[in-house]
Amino acid sequence: MMKMSEPAARRKSKLFTRQELTLFVLHLIQINPAHGYEIIKTIEGYSMGAYIPSPGVIYPILSLIVEEGYASVAEIDGGKKQFSMTPAGSEYLAARRKEIRVVEEKIKTRVMKNNPPPRSDVIYAIENLKITLRTKKYNENPSDEKLAKIINIINEATDKINKL
Repeated sequence: MMKMSEPAARRKSKLFTRQELTLFVLHLIQINPAHGYEIIKTIEGYSMGAYIPSPGVIYPILSLIVEEGYASVAEIDGGKKQFSMTPAGSEYLAARRKEIRVVEEKIKTRVMKNNPPPRSDVIYAIENLKITLRTKKYNENPSDEKLAKIINIINEATDKINKL
């Protein structure tokens, strides 16, 4: 069990208890070693902006999991610290898979509350694009030139949508 002081264990962030956020950070590090800012951005993306942890929350958690031996740290890219899972961290997480699923459900609930599902015609349009792209790729095996045109069309559409 993590060695956290009693007040630290009771403090809550906007969405998670500190213990839950610690588990989720470990889970993310296990999937992909990362530095602190990347972890913050990953949580923001995972929650579709519904929760953005502050550096003042994330960095103490990262220090704690290194102290506990659940993650290791290495300097990369001019002094950034990259956090990676250790075997002890993997064991710790393996014993807490159900707790991680609870955290993921909390995120999903928050996301759905803040972002209602898109209209069915929007979902249809997105799926139609994906199917068209897969069909082009697998049935036609487009040239690099044709792929570049497709990418350009998608990027132009994205820009137009962003400007709405």
